[in-house]
Amino acid sequence: MLTLVEPGPQLWERFISGAVKAEEHASSILRRWSRAVALGAKAEGPSHSEGVSDAELRSRREVLTGRCVDALQLVSRLATETSASAFRAVLTDAEGVVVLARGGAGASLHSADTSRLVEGARWAEGTRGTNAIGTAIAEGEPVAVVGRAHLEERNHGLVCYAAPIRDPFGELVAVLDVSGAVTQANPLLEALVLASAHAAEQSLRLRSYEEMLVGGRSGLEARIASSASLLVEAPGVVRQVSTDAAARLGLPPSSVMGRPVEDVLALSWSALVEAALSGKPCRVSGMRIHPVPHFDVRGRPLALAVSVERDVAPARAADPLPRSFDTLLGSDPALEDAKQRAARVARSPLPVLLLAETGTGKELLARALHEASGNASGPFLALNCGAMPAGLLEAELFGYAPGAFTGALAAGSKGKLGAADGGTLFLDEVGEMPEPLQALLLRVLDEGHYFRLGETRPRESRFRLISATCRELPALVEAGKFRRDLYYRIRGAVLSLPPLRRRTDKTELSHALVEKLAREQGREVPSISLETERLIEAHTWPGNVRELKSALAHALALAAEGEPLAPEHLPEDVVEPRDAGVMNEGSGRKAAEARALREAMAAANGNLSEAARRLGVARSTLYRMLSRHGLA
Repeated sequence: MLTLVEPGPQLWERFISGAVKAEEHASSILRRWSRAVALGAKAEGPSHSEGVSDAELRSRREVLTGRCVDALQLVSRLATETSASAFRAVLTDAEGVVVLARGGAGASLHSADTSRLVEGARWAEGTRGTNAIGTAIAEGEPVAVVGRAHLEERNHGLVCYAAPIRDPFGELVAVLDVSGAVTQANPLLEALVLASAHAAEQSLRLRSYEEMLVGGRSGLEARIASSASLLVEAPGVVRQVSTDAAARLGLPPSSVMGRPVEDVLALSWSALVEAALSGKPCRVSGMRIHPVPHFDVRGRPLALAVSVERDVAPARAADPLPRSFDTLLGSDPALEDAKQRAARVARSPLPVLLLAETGTGKELLARALHEASGNASGPFLALNCGAMPAGLLEAELFGYAPGAFTGALAAGSKGKLGAADGGTLFLDEVGEMPEPLQALLLRVLDEGHYFRLGETRPRESRFRLISATCRELPALVEAGKFRRDLYYRIRGAVLSLPPLRRRTDKTELSHALVEKLAREQGREVPSISLETERLIEAHTWPGNVRELKSALAHALALAAEGEPLAPEHLPEDVVEPRDAGVMNEGSGRKAAEARALREAMAAANGNLSEAARRLGVARSTLYRMLSRHGLA
């Protein structure tokens, strides 16, 4: 806290009379007195009562308490805590107008009234000279002004401690001040005011989180803790770091918390925000940094969830990908790396083991690999090992002789093994294959022949095997649920696909999928509203790309022709995640949407077309949103 200590009486008198020497003007207190005088302040105070009307005071109080909802409680508590010293607690707005004043008794109350520490009074430096409130506004930091350090003579009996209260973006919202008799000056009051102002700022930040995210800040912190990520808050301070992220950075978590993000990642807040808005990761010191923005209700980036990954060495840029890989949409670096690796192994005879979650596009990658391989002229056969009982799976895989069992085709069946001769066999969810079938498959791979059900004549099939699973095969091997010898036999080249929640191109992918879906239906390709894009970026997508495609198809079906895809068109579980639990129906995104509607309508002066443009939705969508929130 900047402390302007009480100077001797001669200095103030010489300043007022103009007898201060030129070299003295460099002193701390004289520089500030001179600044206040230049702004129009006078040592004897304003010539008339400087304040606002009752109507303007009510308006200013309403605005401030709307932003700082616990303002009255804050000032009342501070007045109670300083009541033993008869101090008065006041809260001013960003222009220095006192909107709330509480406390003070006896001589201190008389002094406060004489000094106009009352509601409606103006305390900016240009009006009241050097004082804790006005100087805190002018210098942007906490200030203590003791006795004769005040420019205005009537305030020489006061000691004042003031601290600015800023919103999460650094914008000045209010100034908290306690003032009392200079004889009661106490350094502990500095700490009390600072702590109270800090608590008010934290309250503003937490409220912004609650308006922004279902589950508030605690929900975001839980997601950060479960991944290799940092939580960076405006204007660029690391507030949380997961154990995995700290390990990848090579730093103990305690050394990261509370530090400027530039010190931790060698990237400024503005650079991270720019990267987040562009959807492109940053590469720093062997790490790939991917920031995901979380916006407040006014569309400002309040926080960034910054994932930290070891940088993936870029594939040989000179090798163009075969066109078959164009079916895997998106430009995420991990996805690009998977396609490059698949393209390089496509021409080899190695079996391929594809590890990825359900819905990430495993079959698309397998088919692309087949079409880029030497077996491209042959067939591509796919079989899901987890989709049918063991007996039926064996018949589908190995085929059967005519009349091999009740219900068998009269001509028999060559099975997927026979049909895949000269081509590629894709076994999805291979980890679900029953153990007896695992032994039979291993024999095929080792000896090159197999038997159809009901036959004793061996058959041969030459094929490329691509296996896929979302299970942890090594763990199944150790548990005795998957044959170790088969595992090593199918684990030739190992490829993986990133889950959608970790991809950096969700918005790009969404636009590509919407275009594909619309063209398949012969419809005009709609745009996607900014709020919808934000929801897509924020959703965890447990069903991965398959779930995203389904959600976009749902939105496309509900949206009118030419209407942008809006949040109300998305499935409910995308708009309102079910794991939030901690927030009630009237809070979270619904409250934020209602507030955004009110602000857009106010900014557009009631013009519906302009409000719709500001929100990035069609007029028809705006009508429905207004009706849903009772604002029609």
